[in-house]
Amino acid sequence: MRLAFDPQVDLGFLAVRWQAIALMGTFLLALGVWWLALRRSRSAGAPDDLLFVVLGIVPGALVGGRLAHAVVFAESYLARPEAIVDLAQGSLSLAGAVLGGLVSGAYVCRLLGHSLRAWADAAAVPLLLVIGFGKLSLLLAGGGQGLPFAGSWAVSFDGPGPWLSADPGTPSHPSQVYEGTSALVGMVVLLGWRARATRNSRPGRRSVLLLAIGWWLAGRSLVAFTWGDDPLLGGIGAEQLMALAGSAAALGLWLASRPKVPGG
Repeated sequence: MRLAFDPQVDLGFLAVRWQAIALMGTFLLALGVWWLALRRSRSAGAPDDLLFVVLGIVPGALVGGRLAHAVVFAESYLARPEAIVDLAQGSLSLAGAVLGGLVSGAYVCRLLGHSLRAWADAAAVPLLLVIGFGKLSLLLAGGGQGLPFAGSWAVSFDGPGPWLSADPGTPSHPSQVYEGTSALVGMVVLLGWRARATRNSRPGRRSVLLLAIGWWLAGRSLVAFTWGDDPLLGGIGAEQLMALAGSAAALGLWLASRPKVPGG
């Protein structure tokens, strides 16, 4: 599939990527879903504090994403350790950014005196929504391609761009579609599981956020086989290994997180 379009919209005084517009819409939608979930929760407290928690997520996401990126490309950063704090060089690890943002957001949530469990449960669906549509939005910028691929669903980009991919014209795995679709499917599965758990045994319900993270990282670790990253252990890349470890940890904690039901 060869995609040919202008990835930017000219506003006269400014050229804006379609991806940026899609990301902004996705972010606002996710905030709305999170706020509504908090309002429905009896133990979440004031949903008006959502903005403070979101602001608290930002530093953790930056630090976690950068540190995880430095681990993946350790050889380069060991040669120039000062480059770790230079955001103009390299990038951020999505897995590191999500996990770091969750830690700092949880800290701010507790400072505000809210129930961490209630806010985390309310954040599960918005998290998968942002990841899912965020990954799919890479199609609008010509980014997120995987290894070259000759299948009928391979994606390439025509035209001058500017595209995010280093080699946009080569038909490749649409890795961004794989991961985005996996996250959105997980969101639907999670909604169904949560509704069933709430009807059947609300007092003993397991953590919804842990399930969401475990699902996403499991899917990410599978999609990573199409990335073509340098292998670190048994043909598995460093970012993929982190996703596998994170998924195992999240799902293990999810299985162990069922609270005791009084009288049970």
